[in-house]
Parts: sequence; structure tokens; C-alpha cells
Amino acid sequence: MKRLHVIIALAIFSVIAISLLAGPTIIRDKRITDIALTPVLGRGYTIVTNTFQSKCMDNVVVTDPSYDFQYIFESIEKMASKDTSVSVGASGHYSYSGLAQVDVDFSTKTTMASGKKEFYHHIYVDINMDTYYASVDEARTRLSDSAANLLTNNDIPGFFSSCGSYYVRSLGRNAKFISVFTYTDVSETRDVAFEAALEMSVKSFGQEASARTDISTQVSQQAGEKKLTITTNAYGLGKNEGATLISYDLPTFKAAIKDAFISMQNPMTGKVTTMEVVPWVENTEFQNLIKLEKKVVDPETGKTMLMYKKKHILNLNSEYLAEIERADRNMMNIYYKAKLCKETIESSWARKKKLLPEFESVVLMNNKFPSQTMTLKDLYEKFLQDKQVDDLLQREDKFMKEKGEKCIDKLLESGMFITSWRKIPECWNIRGELAAVISETVDEYCMPTFSKVAPPQK
Repeated sequence: MKRLHVIIALAIFSVIAISLLAGPTIIRDKRITDIALTPVLGRGYTIVTNTFQSKCMDNVVVTDPSYDFQYIFESIEKMASKDTSVSVGASGHYSYSGLAQVDVDFSTKTTMASGKKEFYHHIYVDINMDTYYASVDEARTRLSDSAANLLTNNDIPGFFSSCGSYYVRSLGRNAKFISVFTYTDVSETRDVAFEAALEMSVKSFGQEASARTDISTQVSQQAGEKKLTITTNAYGLGKNEGATLISYDLPTFKAAIKDAFISMQNPMTGKVTTMEVVPWVENTEFQNLIKLEKKVVDPETGKTMLMYKKKHILNLNSEYLAEIERADRNMMNIYYKAKLCKETIESSWARKKKLLPEFESVVLMNNKFPSQTMTLKDLYEKFLQDKQVDDLLQREDKFMKEKGEKCIDKLLESGMFITSWRKIPECWNIRGELAAVISETVDEYCMPTFSKVAPPQK
């Protein structure tokens, strides 16, 4: 009986250990909201560097997605009084929940030639759709031939270098269609009857065809009298052949809503709001193709290493290897950027490696922080001289020859799944240098972009 208890305890421990060592990770922050990035189902991802790698799945089969749909038609004043995240700023735009904004004129009144006053009133219209449960069906999706061959040939570093240590399993997306209706009235009080008729005309719910026609005709007449205008912005829509989202009256607005709704229903389009990534070591085909020897002696215990520990070490080492390579690429990218930046300045605004006088005081815009500036002269003379550019290359060369390559060699010698990088001195000693930012100024001001801001006062 005692032996049975021990066996059960070991089994429970193994299950708990596996669940703790790996699992899916949900990302729903700024790492994926940059529209310059391209999250794709089945694409490789390295979580430690937030970089997307090659798409290593072939003919991805997607599970059936679900949709959440919301339609809002309400006056902006009413929404603001409900203490929602609605704000009307003096800058001339209307923002909602910090997700989108529509530029409109928010003047409260204007004086006509006759001396009478007209008051502006605004109505907010929002179609919002969330798509989720669009996930890779691993049972029917296979690795690409090239990715599978890397595993079959036991080229584990090559696989992780190309495919990352994780892959994108599911994506949640959002699409929005936002409009602001603006009309004028001689009264400061809102025209409730007109707004109700306008809403009924747009929604057209519960009305017979003849009733809808009568309402639309009535509203169209009033819309002309009240100088109704429609300002529209759309976000995250899919391409829909023949669709038009331009509105200049009620019939075209209703057609635009219909086309926008159809464009939102493609599960492959929309701005990504959530992403689920899973370690490759949990993928069944990956486990079937990779050759993790059945009997490997654990260097710490001297006993046969359990399979879950091999997978855990493999995942740790693959992420660390990617981090080293990312640091190396970052150093090389900064060097090449500085070199090209220097050559651009010398070929366009300098002669014999000296800036022309008319360009010395030109102000450059910071490519990351637009409010910050620097003169072309300061950038060229303080950061892009021959020695400074060469030093960037020397730093990369020193990092890889003295530290990076030694760590990589030790990882490969261990087979990637026997010894964790944390147990290797050559890897442990460089961990503080992997996140170092090299030459922030070069990264922020190259390539040079002339700013309209006046030059700084001396």
C-alpha cells in the first residue's frame, strides 16, 4: 500500500510540474497593438524579445469564431452625462474610450448673416464588433515541410531561430465604424423629434416598407433644412469588393453601415486586441518529430532525465538563444543605420565631410518622440563621425566573440535540452547585457527627417 501511495504521489507531482513548466500565454497589451507588427495564426513568436518569426504551419485550419456586436445611436451630451469615457475637447475632436476619434467641429453656436444664432447638436453612432475563438485547429494543421525537416534532422537551434519558441494559436480582433451626425437648430435645446425620426430611419426596425419610406422622406427634408453632416471613421475593416463607406446622406449612410458590417465579419481582419501564444514543445506534431533521446542522464541527479524536464530546459534555452541573437542583431542594425545615416548626410547636405552652412541649423525630428529635436550639425558631428560609427561595429564584434559565441557553443554542446543556460557560467555572465540600448540617439534620429519646428535658441 505504501508503494502505491508513492507511485500516486509521483504521478500527481509530474502532472503539476508539467502544468507549471509550460502553458499558453495570453497577451493583451501594447506588445500587439502596434499596427506595424503582423500577428498571424500559426506564425512563430519569441516572447522574450517580442518578435514574430516565420510562419511554420502550413494550410492553417481555423476553428469557427464567435462575434460580439454592439450598435450605439445616442446624443453625445447624453453619453457624457452618463459618466462614460466620452470626452469632447477644445482641440476639435471627439474621442470615445480612448480607442478612436472622429474630427468634427464642436462649436456650440454660430452667427448667421441675418444676425440670428444657430446651435450645433451632435449624435454619436457606433458599430463595434469583437471577434474571438479564431484559433488554430492543431488536429488538422501540420507543420510546413521545411519546419518539419529541421526537426527530423534534429536541427533544434535552426528550428527555434526560424520559428521562435512559441507560435500564435489564437487571435481576438476588433473592428469599429464610428460616425458623428451634426445638425444645426435655432434652439439651444435638442430637437428630440428629429433625432428620434433620424434614429428610426437609420435603424429601420419594426417598420413596414411604406412606413420606412415615409420616415426617410420626412427626415431627408428636415436634414437639408438642418444642414445635417456626417463624419465617419472606420478601423480594422476587411477588404470587401464593391463596398463603399462614403456617406453624404441617409441612404448612402445606411448602405455604408451594411457594407461595414459585412467587412467586419472576416475573422482574419480587424485590429488584434488579444493573442494566445503556446510553446512549440507543447505541440503534438513537434513532440512527434523532435528526437529527444529516451535515456539521458540528468547531470544534477545522475538518474534518467524525465521527459517533461527535457522540454522545460529546451524551452528555456531556445528563448535565451533567441535573446542573444536579438541582441546581436540589434547591435548590427544600429551600426548599419548609423553608417547609412552618415552616408546620407554626407551625400545630401555636406561636401568633403563638412556640413554646408545652410544646413547646420536645420532641426531634425525625433522619430520616436516627435516633441524632441536636434540639429543636423549636432547629430553629424557628435554621433556620426568615422570613429563613432566604427565603435558600434567593434562593440558588436567584442560582444559575440568574447561572450555570445561562447554561450551559444555551450548550449549546442549540451544538446539544448540537457543543461539549462542558468547552469552555464558563460551564459549566466552575459544576461545583463542583452537588454542594453546602444546609441539611442542614432536609433531615434536616423534616418534624418527635417522638422518644421524652429531651431533651438543658442
